Amino acid sequence: MSEARRILIVDDDPDVRFVLKTSLERQQFVTEEAADGIEALEKISASPPDAIVLDIMMPKLDGHSVLQRLKADHKFAGIPVVIVTAKGYFKEFLELRQDLSVAAYLEKPFPVSMLVEKLRGVLGVAR
Repeated sequence: MSEARRILIVDDDPDVRFVLKTSLERQQFVTEEAADGIEALEKISASPPDAIVLDIMMPKLDGHSVLQRLKADHKFAGIPVVIVTAKGYFKEFLELRQDLSVAAYLEKPFPVSMLVEKLRGVLGVAR
């Protein structure tokens, strides 16, 4: 990878963040973490990442609300978002709400290699 791409990992589970962070950094991505939606929005505002890995079920501000706020702000609407969630119903919700388009959707548990491939695809990054 010629230029490291920055990925913001947003998940309230520290174990999930650790596994994703470690796996993505092994693939030469630069990562940042946020434990909830409020922290995520603060980090995005301060320094927009190249892509966001976003959990849906979180305290303080859930991923759905984060996604709505990002898509409503022209400065951040173009950031690719990969949804990672244990809630299967959210895929149907996204199909109904086309204004909340996401780059990819993965249901937990998933192989991290699948996330890496999705991120490479949306960012146009070769192996």
